[in-house]
Amino acid sequence: MAWITLRQFAWTERPGRADAYPVIDDIHRVAVDRWLPVDLSYAVGVNALAVPAKGPVRYETRQHELRLLLCYLSNDPDGPVRLRDDTFRASAAHIRRFVSESIGLGMLPTSVHAAYQATPGTPAHFEAWPTMLATQHSATKIKPDLLLQLPGMVLAGEARGRSEPAPIRASVQQRDRLNSVLPWSQHHGTHPLAMTWASITGDGTTVDLFTRSGRLPGMTGPVGQPLPSPVPIQPDLFEQDHLVAADRSAEISTPSRETKARDFDPRSPRDLITAITRRTGDIGTQLYETAPEPDRPVRIADQAVRGRWAALDLFGPAAGSFLLGVLERPLSPEQSHEITTRLRQRTRSALVSGRLVVAITDDAADRPWPLVAD
Repeated sequence: MAWITLRQFAWTERPGRADAYPVIDDIHRVAVDRWLPVDLSYAVGVNALAVPAKGPVRYETRQHELRLLLCYLSNDPDGPVRLRDDTFRASAAHIRRFVSESIGLGMLPTSVHAAYQATPGTPAHFEAWPTMLATQHSATKIKPDLLLQLPGMVLAGEARGRSEPAPIRASVQQRDRLNSVLPWSQHHGTHPLAMTWASITGDGTTVDLFTRSGRLPGMTGPVGQPLPSPVPIQPDLFEQDHLVAADRSAEISTPSRETKARDFDPRSPRDLITAITRRTGDIGTQLYETAPEPDRPVRIADQAVRGRWAALDLFGPAAGSFLLGVLERPLSPEQSHEITTRLRQRTRSALVSGRLVVAITDDAADRPWPLVAD
């Protein structure tokens, strides 16, 4: 399975000068680098739902964008998640932003899933905040990128992706991004919040996971596994197992309280989950209606499946195939988990969630349906 390097950070807060909303005080490292296996289908699945809040959704558009994303990644199924660097650097700036931000968005639920994998029951399931459900917000976009529905709680998540090496310490850009969403969390009763910052290059991917006090609610231990080859720790980075606080010399300016108050959606996070679930249900319906039917009927969990396999060959010889499938009806979380486990024994990577079926295989054939069919 592919893997990333995970770094965990904890932040502390202090009252802002202009209003009651907090700002970042210090950011500390809370663990040495960890090794985290990742299933790329999980990252692809969240991007499949990140579509405009208004307007039609079409299967061929989604499939093309997700295929493009995968073709920019190395095809080593057991190596680090990394860019095909020469191809990536030769691409237009807006394509590079699309790829890096899409990977960053996918790494948020992937990392949170790893944080809660010891939790009994079904694994974490995500609810994508469709791109610009923010049309209901002002242009300042005081909102998280994703709301993740976990057993007994809803977690707000902020995600960013950059195609550059990870900073040694928490950067000014990371601090500023946290400051932009802390008011949303405070406005909703210090709502649980996490941020991931993915730095992806031709050498690999490092994901920085930021949480309050170093733990998310319900976490029972460190995320990920020890690195196969320990990385030497620079002595000046740690002091009694904590990173020296980030530089606070830069002054942080925040909007007035009155401005912020107008920017918040008055609905609770759980009400927003309901609205998002309704929208993602509509997305599933539109994808199914516009998806092609296989040459012969295919069923998964006794559900009809539509979609098409696409070769991952945009920049050279085929390195495998990718499936974006859509089920006739959504499956329960328990069914989704059971079938995902089964499909991962047959393919390089797989995810079944609701109506989505995502699979990545080393088989370059155009239609390897037997790999996923009942």
